[in-house]
Amino acid sequence: MSYEDRRTYERFQVEVPLDCSEENCKEEHNLCAHDISAEGMGVISDKKFRPGAEVNMSLHLPGFNKELTAQGKVIWSEKSGDGFRVGISLEQTGLMEVSTILRFLRTKPS
Repeated sequence: MSYEDRRTYERFQVEVPLDCSEENCKEEHNLCAHDISAEGMGVISDKKFRPGAEVNMSLHLPGFNKELTAQGKVIWSEKSGDGFRVGISLEQTGLMEVSTILRFLRTKPS
C-alpha cells in the first residue's frame, strides 16, 4: 500500500488489547491496537470493519487499573495475512486521556 503519510501527531507502536463494537450493534470484538496517536489508531482484527462505521472502544493498558474508553470512525479496513488492518480516527474523546497512554508508552519495556 503506497500512500502519503499526512499524520499530524507522532504515532507509537504498541500491542494493546481492546474491545470494540460498532454503534447500534451488541456484538463485541477483542482486537489489538497496533499503533496509536492522539487522533487515531491502527488495529489488528479478525473482522473487516465497514469504512465510515462508528465504533466504541475500551483499551486495556497493562499495569493500569483504569480502562480507557473512546469513540471513533473507521477510515479504512484491508486484508492483512489471516486478518485485517483497520484505521480508526478518534472522535472527541479528550484525546483518549493521552497523558495516561503516553505514560504507559514511556514505561513499557522495549
